[in-house]
Order: sequence, then structure tokens, then C-alpha cells
Amino acid sequence: MLAGVVTSILMLATIALWVYFSRRKAALQDEDFDYHQIIGQNGIEASVISIILLWLIPWGVVIILPVLLLLSLLSPAGRESWKDFTKIRVYFVCSLLVVIFAGGFIPASQPISPDEWGEPLLKENPNAPIYPSGEQYTWVMLPSSGDDITDVEIVQSLRLRIPYQFSTMGSASTALDLADLFDLEKSRLKQAIELLSDEGPFTLDSNEMLLKKVITENKHIYIDSSTGKENKLDIALFELRSLTLSSDPEGRKVGEVLCAASDSWGGEVDIVVVVRPRGHPGLEQDRFAESLVSQWVG
Repeated sequence: MLAGVVTSILMLATIALWVYFSRRKAALQDEDFDYHQIIGQNGIEASVISIILLWLIPWGVVIILPVLLLLSLLSPAGRESWKDFTKIRVYFVCSLLVVIFAGGFIPASQPISPDEWGEPLLKENPNAPIYPSGEQYTWVMLPSSGDDITDVEIVQSLRLRIPYQFSTMGSASTALDLADLFDLEKSRLKQAIELLSDEGPFTLDSNEMLLKKVITENKHIYIDSSTGKENKLDIALFELRSLTLSSDPEGRKVGEVLCAASDSWGGEVDIVVVVRPRGHPGLEQDRFAESLVSQWVG
């Protein structure tokens, strides 16, 4: 949450600097200062309100900016104002956007690490994208008997920055939607696929994998294993397909990937990823990995 507060303060400071330098310029030119003349009537007020709305509206700037532009263009006075302040408004909006997206580099806090899972095998992922910032822990859950190599699970707990919104409302669902839209899962999953190849029944090329989304419920209720509390998490389910084990352009199914996400304030989101090979008994008995996620939400 602290990162969202810091980013909001920096955005307000950016607006204050625009006002300060505009006032100073007017003083040097011996002119009367009116802050409405910086970017037009109500422009500064709309900018401050937009920063507040980042804490209230799902998708944040992705929704707020287009709506503000549309409203200003629908108004005759707004269209006239754009003629007078087009250049300075573009500079002003870009300066705020730079602050928002620079906030994505602020280091994320530590991921959720259930005591039941023990110490993570890995606490970093060299394949993770530089932006946005994130922290990731990885576990390899081996079968207790050691006999059935299909009964292995690769589990990742992530905390990721989502700089476009600070609201808890819909932060998990928007993070999963954007990850699916821009195929962001593959880079972070490369490590899990390599571990699955080492421990599971298939030899997999992590560079030749396809994630095919499975149509299923968008939310699932998990029961906290320690308190019994119900937690409704956003989920996404994918078939993990190998492009090298089949001539089919969609590859051969070798497992499933479950992503469950929890909403958080301040531009962060918690995600747990469970990767299981084809033939794992949980794919039939516990498809939404309730046995693991119920420990994670606790």
C-alpha cells in the first residue's frame, strides 16, 4: 500500500510544481496569475480528482483517462479549451503518466509464504520481466511416497505491482485480465515449467509451450484452512500444452496451470500459481487446488 501512497504524493507534487512554475513565470512577466490558465478551466481540479479516483475505480488510469478525454470533447467549452491548451495539456498529462508508470518500478513487498509449505526452493526468477516490479517464491511439492511422478506440483506465490490502479476493487481480476491479454504469464512460468520437466513425467522445452485458457468460473470460494473463513478469489485456468510433443499446432496437453489472485490496496496484487502435470489426481479431484490455496489465503 505504501507504494500507492508514495506515487499519489508524487503526482500531487507534480501538479504543485506546474502551479509553482506557472505562478513564477507570471510574476517574472508582471502578469496576474490564474491557475485556471495553466491547462484550462477546471483542469487542475480534474487532475486532483483523478488521483483520488485511482483509489476507488477498477482499472484506474485505463478507465479514468479515456473518460476524462471523452467528457472534455463532448462539451463545446471543452473542445474550445482543447484548441487553446492542446500542447500544454499533452505535456501535463504525460508528466503525470510518467509518475504513474514509474511507480511500477517500486519494489514489491514479500509474497505470501504459508508455514505449511516450508522454506521456498527459490526466491527469485531470472525470467521475470523487469517491469512491473514483483517478488516470487517457488516450491516443488513432491508426492509423499515418491512413487508417482505425476503427483508433483510446482507452486508459485507472487506479489506484483499494478501501477495503473490503487483500488482494491477488481485489482485481482484486472491483473489476471491484463496478464492474459498480453501473454505475461509465460515469462514467469518458464521457471515452473523447467522444474516440472525435471520432476514430472514429461521432458518439456520451456520455450515451446502454449497456454490455452479454459472456460470456467471466474471466481472460486476457498475456505481458509486455519479460520474457516470464506475467501472469494479471482481465478484463471489454463491448459499447459507442449508444441514439441505433437504435430498439432495447438500442441499436446501436458498439464494445467491455475492462477488465483487476491485483491490488495495500493497498487499490488497477490497471485498463487499451481502447475500440475497431466495425470495428476488433483486435476480430477481438486481442479481448483483448494488444498493448497486454502493454506495460501490463510
